[in-house]
Amino acid sequence: MRRTRLLTAALIWLWVLSLSIAFPISAASKPKTPAKESKADIQRKAREQMARMRRIMALNREAIEHFKAGRFDKCKMKLDGILKIDPKNDIAHYNLACLYSRRKKFSKAISELNTAINNGYMSFAFMEQDPDLEPLRGLSGYKKILVRRDKIQRDRATKILASLKKRFGDEFICEIDHDNKLVFATDIDTHTLEELKVSLSKYADAQWKSLFENRFDEYVTVVIPRVPKNLPRMLGGAYDPGSRQLIVRSIGMVLTHEFTHALHFADQSARGQSHPIWIIEGLATLFESSKLVDGAAEPLPNHRANVIRSILRRKATIPWSEFFKLSHSQYMKKSALAYPQGRYIFMYLYERGLLRKWYDAYTSGYEDDRTGAKAIEKVMGKSLDKVEADWLVWAGKLKDVPLRVVARQAYIGVQLARQVDGLRIMRVVPGSAADRAGLKNGDVIVKLDGRRMADMGELLRTVTSHKVGDKVKIEFRRGGKYKTVTARLGAVPSDLMSGRRRPPRRPPRRPAPRTQPAKKKAA
Repeated sequence: MRRTRLLTAALIWLWVLSLSIAFPISAASKPKTPAKESKADIQRKAREQMARMRRIMALNREAIEHFKAGRFDKCKMKLDGILKIDPKNDIAHYNLACLYSRRKKFSKAISELNTAINNGYMSFAFMEQDPDLEPLRGLSGYKKILVRRDKIQRDRATKILASLKKRFGDEFICEIDHDNKLVFATDIDTHTLEELKVSLSKYADAQWKSLFENRFDEYVTVVIPRVPKNLPRMLGGAYDPGSRQLIVRSIGMVLTHEFTHALHFADQSARGQSHPIWIIEGLATLFESSKLVDGAAEPLPNHRANVIRSILRRKATIPWSEFFKLSHSQYMKKSALAYPQGRYIFMYLYERGLLRKWYDAYTSGYEDDRTGAKAIEKVMGKSLDKVEADWLVWAGKLKDVPLRVVARQAYIGVQLARQVDGLRIMRVVPGSAADRAGLKNGDVIVKLDGRRMADMGELLRTVTSHKVGDKVKIEFRRGGKYKTVTARLGAVPSDLMSGRRRPPRRPPRRPAPRTQPAKKKAA
């Protein structure tokens, strides 16, 4: 049997419900054009849907407990209760198949398994290793399901594609990448999309090689609109593990963050596990800023280093024994502390070459400890308190990451505005490296030194990693055409620094909220 899949955040439910108007989630749903709903209506629906999902989760949890105890009649009552709430609940039908399999009612088991698949169940990797279905393995009905596996998944992807095309029309590129099990919907240009496919494929291969054991068993939908009308402004992106869809505002670190979620949830699904929020977000934030080195993803410092240093100075870190047990809602309430802390706990393991060893220890010992604490003690060879104490010392030595230009640093000389696929130049500083290289207002920088640039912080970190006088290659788009120039970096002008005021100090006990980057920034 398996547990019910639940969306990772109530806020994502708001997104899903808003998309249910503009972007059909189910391929079988009939598109309508309802009147525009108010924010209050959307929030009310979100609360109702979350209450419904919590009830389904509770019933499924009780069903599993009865199943494990051999109370099969009570187990069936709970599963029937789920189907009264949601007759097409694929997990309930799948678990009924497991129940009938254990009770040796094989024809009913095969029937329920087919019903589950017809209603959207696609986790074949888990199904093939589920011990509750072992009695069915040799039956022709079960073998026929496996023979149809590829066709079932491809048909599902085709239906998703049709719904995307119907919604977005000719303005969007909608296509399937069967090799990597990805479905794309975007209005970025073909050049960028083709590069994106290659980069996502390489990143996925790197993570499957070095961290996650299980590849995508189900197709993942990637939505990249230039104007994400239905995505709440406070979110850079979101991934829904239930429908396996992600939407992002840009193809930089936000996409890497959400795509890491997709990879991680695929691994969890194949294992039949549901990892806590600190692990889910910790791994995504670890790799959101990363580069590929010898076929492996190497995490890079980012702005969260500055935040964790600030938290350490205030002695405001969350004790690990508490941090590892945070619920999703608790984690989000403390997100300003939790996100950087989770990232740098994993960075600590990564720098010691222990990240994969920890993940293997955690997933193999999942039933004994779902928090991840025992796996840390195992790979570090110390008690959790001692590991935490060592981590505090290590984290205190982290270096700040540049968030703005400072005197005598390398400097390109542009003011930028972020857009979905690059950084638009709003102003070129006269006489600067950008000016000498021929860059103009309106150009969109897409790469620097061969690295994709979709975040202003990433460009600033890349530039300041050079010395004044170094040459860098800049790829940019102008009027739909891509060009590459070489620029010799200058130094930050003294008049720029003299006119800059020192930013006000933040309140000592109030962490900075998560916000979108400023519209313009000098780099």
